[in-house]
Order: sequence, then C-alpha cells, then structure tokens
Amino acid sequence: MTLTDEQIDRYSRQIIVPHVGGRGQERLLAARILLVGDARDIEAPLAYLVGAGVGTILLKLSAEQIVFTEKRELNPDVSVSNAYKSQGRVDLALLIIGSDPAQKLADEVVNDRDVPALVTARLGAPGKIDVFPDTNGLHAGTAKFGARSEAADFIAMLATAEAFKLIAGYAENPTRATIELDGFETRVRLNS
Repeated sequence: MTLTDEQIDRYSRQIIVPHVGGRGQERLLAARILLVGDARDIEAPLAYLVGAGVGTILLKLSAEQIVFTEKRELNPDVSVSNAYKSQGRVDLALLIIGSDPAQKLADEVVNDRDVPALVTARLGAPGKIDVFPDTNGLHAGTAKFGARSEAADFIAMLATAEAFKLIAGYAENPTRATIELDGFETRVRLNS
C-alpha cells in the first residue's frame, strides 16, 4: 500500500514520529483491530484509533450497548462495524475491561484463535495493562471485576497507545509486558 498525498497530509503528525514513519502508517491503514468493552469505556479509544487511521475496527459490545455506526465522517480511510462475529483473523484485539460483562466478552476473545496479538486494560483499582505481541499459550481467566479506578479513562488510553505501537511496528521485537498503575506509582514488568 502506498500513501496518497491526502493521507500524508492527514497522518503527518504520526508519520514524523520516530519508529512509525510512512511504513508504520501503511500498517495502520491495512490493520484489522477488534475493540472490546462497554460503550462508555471504548468511546475515547475508538476516536483515537479512527483518527490514527486504523483501517478496519470491529467492535464487540454487550447486547444492551449502543450500536455504533460507520465513522466515515471522522476519517474516510476507516471502517467501523459493530458486527463482530468471527469475521476472520484480526491483527490485534484491544480489550477495555471496566465491568463484569466486559470481562466475559474479553474471556471469549482470549480463547479466539483468530486473535494473534492482544492488549488488555483492566480499569479496576489498581489499573493494569497487559501487552501480548503473541497469544500463544494464553488462556482466559474468570476474573471478577472490582471497584472502578478513578483513572479508568487514562488507563484505557494508555492501553490504546500500546495497541497503536504494536500495529504500527514501533518496536522490532516487542515482548510481553504488564503495566500496573496504582495511584502515583507505576510498575512495568517484562514477561517472557
């Protein structure tokens, strides 16, 4: 895929970022991401991914959630659909877990073999982000969601930035990592 002049103008802020460039933007435009969570929790991550030019965004929401429609008015390069039902392989799943129903949806996705990479954001207190560049050997847990963190929206956006980096190819050999956010303290653990 070659970027058009219009796309270069639209994504110039990202293209000039070291480790992203034009090649990273091309990867974003060609990507298929599954975004999972409650509608209120995925609103800001969805806007970020649409603005970044992620080509196809598939949404998986609880049955009682608001139905999202095409976001072409925001970015003509992006397709957003809430009709995720095993529509084939995606490049990455971004799981925003802010409730028990969102946890159940996330568990389904973790067991889906059509999801090769995964970023999870647990919006509880303390907050936690897990980055899995590959999902080999990963199994869903049956965690119960606890109290919602005051920094839930911040945690969701940090997880979205991690998903962006994986899709754009920001790091040559990304490793599994856990980022724990507890008040003013942040801990990062690299997992092998």
